Amino acid sequence: MDPDKLSELARKSGFLQRQSKLKPSEFIDTLMFSDLDHSQLSLQDCCNDLAQQHQKSLSKVGLHKRFNTRTLDFLKSVLSTQMALKLDHGQLNSWQPFSRVLIADSSKFTLPDQFAEDYPGFGNFGVSSIMNIQYSFDLKHGNWENLELTKATENDQSHSGKTLDRICKDELHIRDLGFVTLEYLARVIKEEAFFLNRPHPQVKFVQCSNGKQIDWVKLYQKMQNNNNHFDTEVIVGTGKDAITCRLIALPVPEAVWSERIRKAEQKAKSQKSKLTDKYKTRCKFSVFITNTTKESLNAAAIIQLYRLRWQIELVFKTWKSLFGIHQIKAVKKDRLECQLIAKFIWILLNWKIFRCIDAAIQKGVPGYACSMWKFFKQARQFDYALRKVVKSSMSFEQWCEIFIFPIIKNMLIEPKKRKKAAFEIVYDIFNPLG
Repeated sequence: MDPDKLSELARKSGFLQRQSKLKPSEFIDTLMFSDLDHSQLSLQDCCNDLAQQHQKSLSKVGLHKRFNTRTLDFLKSVLSTQMALKLDHGQLNSWQPFSRVLIADSSKFTLPDQFAEDYPGFGNFGVSSIMNIQYSFDLKHGNWENLELTKATENDQSHSGKTLDRICKDELHIRDLGFVTLEYLARVIKEEAFFLNRPHPQVKFVQCSNGKQIDWVKLYQKMQNNNNHFDTEVIVGTGKDAITCRLIALPVPEAVWSERIRKAEQKAKSQKSKLTDKYKTRCKFSVFITNTTKESLNAAAIIQLYRLRWQIELVFKTWKSLFGIHQIKAVKKDRLECQLIAKFIWILLNWKIFRCIDAAIQKGVPGYACSMWKFFKQARQFDYALRKVVKSSMSFEQWCEIFIFPIIKNMLIEPKKRKKAAFEIVYDIFNPLG
């Protein structure tokens, strides 16, 4: 957030074309810190903030004109620069054989009708405009790897195809069924990386041991009297596109199955179709596919590890519940996107602080970790103080001394009966590998 670095990025993007009375650092500071609730943030609020914090007088019209494609490019370059500055907590030799563990997912929210052309919704559901956020992060190091604002009409599988060039050797990619295609799975194998996914219920699997499709009815009858899992080699796809991988199946409780069927029947009814008996039986299992070996990750570890994917759901919940990223008012498109990107820069700065504090706690006091939810509640409350750190009117050490250390015990994850926290699952799975 160095002013000189921001000015350099501003010139490259065209935001700063000549000497201006409004510096790039002042503009981004106001967007990031003037008000976390952008649904209530007006142009006059921003002008007032500039006057109070930076002694700069700017009219609403003048500020309105600042929201354009060049400004958006500037803010995106700031965000991408922050994302490129990676955290490293000294774990390079652990979690073998995985260099990174990448979790990806998306989150949608509705927009005012005026954005329907740029962010179309689904007319059959009566929603004219929807924005989709595609996000992925590295569970191992805590780094953001991707953040994009996309159209909801571009589904997860389409977006997955655009990310194939980012797959690197020894990475473990954990994705939900919406992102899974044969092209994606084949690319992971080609790059000597690893995948862990849930397949779509209608995908057919041929067992390598006997060349026959899995009979889910017989398998369920065989397994219903015990809690064991089913782990076998299968072929997915046909012909030259076919791939070989492991399949792990685990029977689910009756209540989980009933809820799955209820949702599936609702969807089938809206599409004027019916569920087959085979489909209903297939829903009695949680099914995972992976190209990891049994020696690196056994079936029990696979099942536990996939549950960590829900950490990304907690991230989305934090963004919406604490920071209201989905609360949008009718403004021009460039302003909407600029304010969203500025908010994500603020979130990323705090995310890095959270990850450092969490790593320090886990290293210094084994068995404990920092709660993301609790940390960000405090970050929202002490937003004004972090602003002083960014402006260099308070040192980061002072900020920690005043706002973090006195309450750090209150930000710890509270243990739950019969349920392991995410950091405990990570420790149990990956530390033995190191």
